[in-house]
Amino acid sequence: MSTDVRITSMADNEYAAEVHEGTETTTHHVVLTQGFLDDLAVQEPDGPTLVEEIIRYLLDREPNTAVPHELDPAALVGQDAEFLPELRRRLGAE
Repeated sequence: MSTDVRITSMADNEYAAEVHEGTETTTHHVVLTQGFLDDLAVQEPDGPTLVEEIIRYLLDREPNTAVPHELDPAALVGQDAEFLPELRRRLGAE
């Protein structure tokens, strides 16, 4: 199944994501807090690329319809031990 992820910057560290997966289209609001960016520990990550990789990480585990519309990456850190290491790997930081 083809998945298209489009990221739009709304403000500093605030993004909208539109995900087309099969016949389903979903929208998501993502805010990258400074605490999350500090935990990620990647020098100057590209915001849109980071958000796309966060969305794709979740899509590897669940359909787009299961991804929260209000997405808090900082909350995922405590829920999934693989989240930060995998993001670093995807961003080429590990």
